[in-house]
Formats: sequence, C-alpha cells, structure tokens
Amino acid sequence: PQIKKKYAEANIILGDIPKVTPSSKVVGDLAQFMVAQNLEMKDVAEQADTLAFPESVVQYLRGEIGVPPGGFPEPLRSSVLKSRGLEPIEGRPGAALEEYKFEEAEALLKSKYGEASISDKDVLSHALYPNVFIDWKNFEAVNGDVGNLPTHLFLNPLKEGDEVTLNLEGGDSGRDYVVKLVSKGQVSEDGTRVVSFAVNGERWFMPVTDQSQEVAGGRREKATNPGDVGSPMPGVIVGLKVDVGDEVKEGEPVATLSAMKMETNIPATASGKVSHVLVNVGDKLEGDDLIMKID
Repeated sequence: PQIKKKYAEANIILGDIPKVTPSSKVVGDLAQFMVAQNLEMKDVAEQADTLAFPESVVQYLRGEIGVPPGGFPEPLRSSVLKSRGLEPIEGRPGAALEEYKFEEAEALLKSKYGEASISDKDVLSHALYPNVFIDWKNFEAVNGDVGNLPTHLFLNPLKEGDEVTLNLEGGDSGRDYVVKLVSKGQVSEDGTRVVSFAVNGERWFMPVTDQSQEVAGGRREKATNPGDVGSPMPGVIVGLKVDVGDEVKEGEPVATLSAMKMETNIPATASGKVSHVLVNVGDKLEGDDLIMKID
C-alpha cells in the first residue's frame, strides 16, 4: 500500500507522464526512493538539489528518454540538473547520437575478452547496455558459464548431501556429471571456506568466499558530520567516481549505489577534498553508512 501511494505521488511530481517502459520504471524508482527515504511530496521539491535521486530519474529530467507531452516539471528539473552540473537535452535524444563504430567496438571487446567469447550478439548487447554487459563478463570471469545450469539450481544452491545430474556441454552429445555436495568447511578468518564436492565419484575441494558471513567488528560508521557522504538507503556500491585527494564540488556524483533494482548516483555533500574513502565496489551498505569524508 505504501509503494502504491508513493507511486501516485511520484507520478504527479514527475508531471503525470504516460507510463510505458522506460517511463513507468522512472516513476517506480522515484516511488521506492521516497519510501526508503521517508519523503513526502514537499520534501522532494524542497530538497531537489541535494537528494541522491535514482539515476533513471535524473536521466528522465535531463531529457534522455524524450520530452513528456506536458513538458518537464519545474522548478524540479532545473534544480536537479543545476545541482549536478548537467545540461538539458532538447528535442529527440537519438537525433544527436553519433554513428556507432561497431567494428571498432568488436575489436576492443575481443582484445579484452578473447576472440572466441565475443559474438555479434555480444557486440550489440555492449552497444545497448555497456554497464550491464561489463558486469556480466566480470561475473562470468569469476563463476564461468552458468548458462547450462538449471534455473532452480542457480537460484537455490545445493545443501550438504544433495546430488544432481548436470549436462554442462549441452545437447544429447554432452557428457553428464553427477555432482554431490559432500560438506562445507568452517569459515576462516579471511571469510573463505572449503567446499567439498563429489563429481562422478571424484572428490573436489573448492575454496569459496562466503558472502553470508559478517566480518567481526565490521559495523560501519554512520555519516553524521558535515562533509560526510552516507548511503541514502540499503544497497550495494557498484561504482566509485573519486579517489582520496580528489577535489569535488557539492552535488557532484561521487559514488553509485544499486538498490531495489535501480542505480542511484550519490552526490558530494560539500565542496572540498576527499580525505577518506571507506568502501569498495561490491560492499553492502545500510542506510546512512559512511562512504567517504570530504574536508
């Protein structure tokens, strides 16, 4: 009920726009953001120049998905863009796009990921969704090709004693593997544990990082002082845009948080020099956890 109420409010805030993909996602992202931040409509208007809006909302207000029939909501649009140093896009965004160099992109991708692992579909995927494609290749580098894993096994890992038959090479000609999870060792100080499998009767031992274990004494400091940059909501850090020693201006994006299926650029809370960065990409944060300090 709360999300539904905020969805209606977010729609009015954004100008009562037609809601189809991707504009419906923009409204939904703002609604979730308002719930997470406990914001009312007036709060969004009054704090527009400092709130860490979801990236989709900023892109909409900039004009990256086109111009809504009734125009953009003001002064919201001007406040958001000015505080981030962004220029609005006038007219149809695609009209100003430069010609995409597919052959050059293909060569770069093959040089990075290998000739055999890049197809025409991969090149197109990277052209349309570069960040998503890079995230997937990074996942694949760690976990391998999971395309032949059954969906239920991908979503629900084996428990000790579970056994499953897999055909990881695909098709009738592929070889079957009988995999049994024998045991999971104790978590070591560095957060890893050794997992023991039986693969076609042969014992395999795999060291893995246990993401479910909290590091002892790992409670994070909260952002409470001027110049502290905190997480606006629970989520995962997916990008850091500055390093220690960098000069930043208030409102400039300094980090990117992924939360509730949306990405949010987190702005600098003050102008000055970054003195401490307390997170890494991939870190899970709670609301108000300290990300960095600006002097």
